[in-house]
Amino acid sequence: MKLLFFDARVWRYVISAIGKIIEEGVFVVNNEGLRLRAMDPSHVVLIDYHVPNTAFDVFEVEGEEHIGVNFEDIARIMRRATKEDQLELATEASKFSISFIGKSIRKFVLPQLTLSVEEIPDIEAKLQFKAHVRMMSDTFNELVKDLEPVGKDLVLQALQDKFIAKASSDIAEAEIEMSLEGGGLLELNVEEESRAGYSLDYFSDIAGASKAADNVSIHFSTDMPCKIEFELPQGARLRFYVAPRVE
Repeated sequence: MKLLFFDARVWRYVISAIGKIIEEGVFVVNNEGLRLRAMDPSHVVLIDYHVPNTAFDVFEVEGEEHIGVNFEDIARIMRRATKEDQLELATEASKFSISFIGKSIRKFVLPQLTLSVEEIPDIEAKLQFKAHVRMMSDTFNELVKDLEPVGKDLVLQALQDKFIAKASSDIAEAEIEMSLEGGGLLELNVEEESRAGYSLDYFSDIAGASKAADNVSIHFSTDMPCKIEFELPQGARLRFYVAPRVE
């Protein structure tokens, strides 16, 4: 297998966010592209990362390959990606290589881990999201950072004309209100006014992927899981499904 992606830094931020949720996982590469689907150990967060074959400048794979990796190891390597570096991913025998191609070629070789692909049901078809919010990725990242100092309990609320995010603890609370008119949102589509609570810690881990995306979409319903989707370059997508907090 040999894959070449135009901007290594996209992968740097994506892998960093994924690595905060799971320790190990399996990339599945076939003629459709590259995909990772995995759940965190507590089964609170489902990760779905897909890069279509058309996103790569070079895409060479025979049949289907399963590449078991340790995300802490990959994240440490990906931090070495710099501006204008292309990213090459390749396999040979039981080895997995990561190369940054820029003014020089820097190659890192890791062993492939023997891991099985998780059997994860398609939860998307089972979820009926009633509230849909879209914003700039920088806006989402700042929203999370503003709420982090206050508490670990996050509440999202969608009304017909505004989106509200709140954080609270035993001694403090913070609230951020955004609307289309105010310019904080790109889209707001509310089929039914919704309110749900989540753990802010997971949103903090996920927010790091904002640096790889232009826009972020948030989909949720009252007391239901939340889908956070990052719109990545070249048609790639990174989705996190976060289970609601149990009161």
